[in-house]
Amino acid sequence: MRSWIALVAAVGVLTLAAGCTDRESGEATPGSSNTSTSTPDGTSSDAPSGSESPTVEIPPRPRDLSLDGLDPCTLFTDAQRAQLTVDDVRSKEASGDHYKGMRECDLEKATQEPFLTYSVIAATNEGVEFWLGGNRNADAKLISIGGYPAAQFSTKGVDTDCVVAVGVADGQHIQVEMTPWSGDFTQDDICQASEQAAEMALQTLQTLK
Repeated sequence: MRSWIALVAAVGVLTLAAGCTDRESGEATPGSSNTSTSTPDGTSSDAPSGSESPTVEIPPRPRDLSLDGLDPCTLFTDAQRAQLTVDDVRSKEASGDHYKGMRECDLEKATQEPFLTYSVIAATNEGVEFWLGGNRNADAKLISIGGYPAAQFSTKGVDTDCVVAVGVADGQHIQVEMTPWSGDFTQDDICQASEQAAEMALQTLQTLK
């Protein structure tokens, strides 16, 4: 079962990361800068030089939280794992082309229904603006997780996935996706679960820095 889960998850990431030439309308507004900016209090926005320009203005982070060398499995305490009702946690390297070799954690509920997996990637190759540029194969919107700018997105035309990416430093984000393998989950349910896990990961990360 685990090998099948890993294969399906990898396909999902590859589908989302694929480029798309159509720019979506909606909450996004053009005109954002493509360079990192600093605020008077020393914080910075999530738009490093050389990254894809977002179509919305990304607010500054409270402070930078580097993911360098981080195992994302350490972002979930025993209490948080119990709250997510997961029974197996595995650290590995991401296999998708876009995040290949980066640290990933799979938190699985595999012993009782509903079966599900939380996949958490410590993405160190791009900021959250990657998903807000309007040129990806994803419907995305800007949200906030714990005061940090985040993108919530799903594959265009698909209502069975929902991913949350939290911009924690220049060119870095925590990416969280809950994938159900059984049970009756709506896309709103999946989004709420992904957001909850992202909030937990961010809370723990702040205690480590």
